[in-house]
Amino acid sequence: MTYHQSNKVSAASQTRQIEVGVVEEGGKRRKHNKIKTSKYSLLMFIPKNLSEQFRRVVNFYFLTVTIIAIVIDSPVSPFTSIAPLSFMVLVTAVKQGYEDWLRHKADNKVNNQIVEIVHKGVIKEVKNSSIAPGTLVRVKRGREVPADLVLLCAEGEKGKCFITTANLDGETNLKTLRVPPPLVGYTADIIPSGIRIEVPHPVADLYTFYGRLEIPGMDSLALSTDNIMLRGSRVKNTEWAIGCAVYTGEETKLALNSKYAGNKFSSSETVVNFYLMFFIYLLILEMTGSYVAKVILEHWQSEHELYIGPSTEDPFRAKNIFQDLFSFLLLYYYIIPMSLYVTIELYKFIGAFFIGWDEDLRCDETGRSAMANTSDLNEDLGQVEVLFSDKTGTLTKNLMVFKACSIKGQIYEERDSKLYDLERFDEPVDIFQTDIKLFFTILALCHSVQVSSEDMKKLSARFTGSDSLQFINIFRRKKQSKANGKEAGGNKIWNMVNVNKVDYQGSSPDEKALVEAADRNGVTFLGEEGNNLILKIGDNTEMYERLQVIEFTSERKRMSVIVRDKDGKIWLYCKGAESSVFSICKDTVCIEETDRDINTFANKGLRTLAIAYREIPLEEYERISELIKQIDASSAEAFKQITQQYRVLEQDLTLIGATAVEDCLQDDVADTLASLRRAGIHTWVLTGDKVETAINVSQSCSHISENDKRMYLVGIQDEEALQAHLDIYKRTLQEPSYRDLTLIVDGMSMSHVLDTLAADVFVDISMKCHAVLCCRLSPLQKAKIVKLIKNSPERPITAAIGDGANDISMIQEAHVGFGIFGKEGHQAARSADFAFTKFSMIKKMLLVLGHWYYQRLATLIHYFFYKNLVLGNIMFIFQTNSMFSTQSIFDSMYLTFYNLFFTSVPCLILSVTDQRWPANLLLQNPTLYREIRKNKLLGWPRFVAWFIAALYHTLIIYYFSLIIFEPSVINMDAKNVDLWSFGAVLFHLILLVVTLKLWMQAGYHTLIFVASNVLSFLLYIAFNSLYSSFYFQIDGDVLGTYIRLLHSPTFGFLNLLIVFAALVPDFCVRIISDRWGARNIKSGDQGPSVFTTRL
Repeated sequence: MTYHQSNKVSAASQTRQIEVGVVEEGGKRRKHNKIKTSKYSLLMFIPKNLSEQFRRVVNFYFLTVTIIAIVIDSPVSPFTSIAPLSFMVLVTAVKQGYEDWLRHKADNKVNNQIVEIVHKGVIKEVKNSSIAPGTLVRVKRGREVPADLVLLCAEGEKGKCFITTANLDGETNLKTLRVPPPLVGYTADIIPSGIRIEVPHPVADLYTFYGRLEIPGMDSLALSTDNIMLRGSRVKNTEWAIGCAVYTGEETKLALNSKYAGNKFSSSETVVNFYLMFFIYLLILEMTGSYVAKVILEHWQSEHELYIGPSTEDPFRAKNIFQDLFSFLLLYYYIIPMSLYVTIELYKFIGAFFIGWDEDLRCDETGRSAMANTSDLNEDLGQVEVLFSDKTGTLTKNLMVFKACSIKGQIYEERDSKLYDLERFDEPVDIFQTDIKLFFTILALCHSVQVSSEDMKKLSARFTGSDSLQFINIFRRKKQSKANGKEAGGNKIWNMVNVNKVDYQGSSPDEKALVEAADRNGVTFLGEEGNNLILKIGDNTEMYERLQVIEFTSERKRMSVIVRDKDGKIWLYCKGAESSVFSICKDTVCIEETDRDINTFANKGLRTLAIAYREIPLEEYERISELIKQIDASSAEAFKQITQQYRVLEQDLTLIGATAVEDCLQDDVADTLASLRRAGIHTWVLTGDKVETAINVSQSCSHISENDKRMYLVGIQDEEALQAHLDIYKRTLQEPSYRDLTLIVDGMSMSHVLDTLAADVFVDISMKCHAVLCCRLSPLQKAKIVKLIKNSPERPITAAIGDGANDISMIQEAHVGFGIFGKEGHQAARSADFAFTKFSMIKKMLLVLGHWYYQRLATLIHYFFYKNLVLGNIMFIFQTNSMFSTQSIFDSMYLTFYNLFFTSVPCLILSVTDQRWPANLLLQNPTLYREIRKNKLLGWPRFVAWFIAALYHTLIIYYFSLIIFEPSVINMDAKNVDLWSFGAVLFHLILLVVTLKLWMQAGYHTLIFVASNVLSFLLYIAFNSLYSSFYFQIDGDVLGTYIRLLHSPTFGFLNLLIVFAALVPDFCVRIISDRWGARNIKSGDQGPSVFTTRL
């Protein structure tokens, strides 16, 4: 990659230096912003697509058979192989070509989109694809950012730009970006020349960016995520913003996060591959057996049938061996269904649409329908054995309501927007007591919440002119005295601001709930003016200068903000998980009291955060700030080094209290979990909440019961203690009354489980518990738990469901991933295999759609092998009657269209519409789900039953036809049944029996299914009548054969006889099976219900 001389990669530091506004030198190649998601070019489409298709073993097998049919003296026309294979390849190529055309179309739309760049101070319009590192790009309000840009200037004097990142992480809240301070106020035509930006190599992490800005004549300035506009984000509430492109095209974070992560494969594919191997072995056995029988019979004939004479051909010559073996291959290869994979793909593709059309999976509040991001896993919805669920936003609504708080060891509860002492409810407390006021002031300052743009405009309209400047000047005087005149002056100005209810926008519902709670209790966050945070406390207004924000991370589990008040004092305000905050506090007594209150809140199922503060001496803050400035912000270790310096400030804090927020349960969660339990699905709840909170929520949603016997793996710090607990619980499971056990594990104990040899024992214990609750987990631990169970000896089919970005690794690790369209974003929904709006919808997804899709696929697979086996067996039996002469009994046209047209459409329609049990019965009887799990419908017992049915139908069709027609004539015209007439009889009866067999397999006879069966058979009759009415010399003479059969009373009688003899046993088996299957079903509306869709 080559840029301008200044746009170079430093070998020593592994960073790139980009000169702002300089993108290329004459003739030097640059990295453009062009994206390419398409796979094929017009020139290479055919060879590349064919190469990909014939990499599949099945396609390569049929290609090999086709080549053999062309090369050797084939017993059947090569057209019987060429036509179906060509049709299958053509359909697949058209499908993939269309999909790639859509990708080309989308690429061109993006690459040719017109964007604005700044060139030598002038705004120019160019194509998006022409942007290169160093290009200055202007993005207007409402437009998407076309590349990863370092923000250099924005509309207004505040140097702030607001964006949304819904296309990146699904979050719809506003995020604030900041122009580097030296460039605040600059515009496109006066950006200083010679500015350089040093950035590291591109990485996919959306939340990591460090670089350095070098302005001539100034000290270099560190850049962070607050200074970069990522491609795909959208500018909001800012008229325009200008940035320098640093990453373009495939190097942008959006492109790096869009790369293919690998396919998931359904459990049915393994079964189908086993079946294919079985039939391949059967084919090889029939080929070799037929060849050996032919050699023996020819030798016997030459010795005993003297009129034939000895054969002049040596049967053991290589040429003759291959000719005979390949001839038998061409006769018998029909037992392997060529169109099976194509039909399965079409079935899955169509089935995915029904998920989006299902009205029961549509949210009435938002109007959002369910979404299938893949169609490959439809049938695995009916195979789930273990479900891993997030708690917050999944089992709960992620709708946070501030309920109570603990301040200096005293619990206060909020009711009707007023704060009451828990011990006294006669009147509200004075919210302007020192500790209470400080508590809510911290909540109003320590957050990342933004005031809505409309509120900020109203505020700015009321707060303008000289009064504003006067107040800001008063604030910026860092004097320690509290002169009444100065305070009054500032407050006088702000008292004129009549602030109504402020609308907050936050990335986290927790933060928004806490800021709103502060507002209700007298401390209102009004917004920001530059780096100043504005609060209205009672009737007075105060301004705090924000010096630094120490962001929350999953490792730190806390957030801190450093501010300077109007008296010049510097404060650090901190909030976070109590385990993180307590460790940096110094007041032991308050810690004990607050910990007691936090446990009280947790036992009520409330989410808690600890609140602490510290005054920082000016000298200490300046010393740490100077050390941070010296850190190379573009280095890979910059974040760790900066965090380490901040830890120096985050020590010896004073704990003031804790917050308690309620997260309401989703609708019908308890009923859904109860149904899943009855269906035999083990449910694990994986959460980052503390143990007490998680237990209370699990009880309230009936995940665990108060009557359950609980086994705890909590607070375990070494392997020996872990092993001791596991040994005890293993003995507990051996007791006769071990039912209804619940296992509760925390993150610390789970880390030892995952890293020791005790994992197998843990899996054995957990899989025998009806519920497992894991608390205080990190996102990585969630994924590791799913992988541990997925790879356990029993190999259960796993599913995971979550709503947040921290659930993505768990969702992608499971066999089936479900995403909830959450309040914190849609990234989990986009990364999942299936997505919907409410946890309760998983009940229909698994118990109804999962049941239908799996049962349909099982019928489809069995039926395809069955109908081809009937045809192949007839061919084999005829060889036994023809001395293994390699003569085909069927005309090649019959063989060509058997799978292609005559039997494929009804089977495909049944696989889309069939319902053995209606939705209402499946929901009322979750135990029906147990009957299909563990691939029971695709197991060997079912396969053997279908195999026996195929053999039985083969014998009935062939020998009944032989008995009826061999000694007689078709009509009274004295013409005997010849080879091709007998073949026409057999093929007609095969088609009649397999069509009626499919009819009997249907649990729900829709109009379209009935019509497809009738029309397919009528199509065959029409085709055969037309085909036999003209002379087509393909294999033999079929002229007039089928017309004669249609006029034959014997043929009509044979049809009735074959149907009765072949299918009555099947009919009886089906009745017994339905009666047996319905023995424990609670009666509801009788008969299947129509699929509830918006067609």
